[in-house]
This record gives sequence, C-alpha cells and structure tokens, in this order.
Amino acid sequence: MREYVLNLMTGSVGALLISAAARALPDPAPRGSRVYLWLFRFAHYVLANFDKAGIRDESKPGGN
Repeated sequence: MREYVLNLMTGSVGALLISAAARALPDPAPRGSRVYLWLFRFAHYVLANFDKAGIRDESKPGGN
C-alpha cells in the first residue's frame, strides 16, 4: 500500500513541476518564431493549460 501512495505522490509532484515549467514559458511574440509558437501551444495542449494555449471556451459568453 505504501508503494502506491509513494508512486501517486511522486507522479503528482512531477506533473506539477512540468506544468509549472510550461507556464513559465514566455508568451510568443506576435511576429516571432513559428517553431516556438508551435512548441508553446503543444506544451500547453499536452498539459491541458487551454487558457494559455489560446483555446476559447465556447460555452461562456464572449468565448473566454
């Protein structure tokens, strides 16, 4: 039982660190590198940071 709790805590801390690293990426410049824009969006899509990836929530008025 202890092994499962340790694995859960290790995975949770790892996920938080990776998410924090992706959120620390600076926003891409409007006329910046397309490769960096792709990397930025990909990192946020994978980590489900949809607010930073530029995905609008169609269920809310105003599309935010």
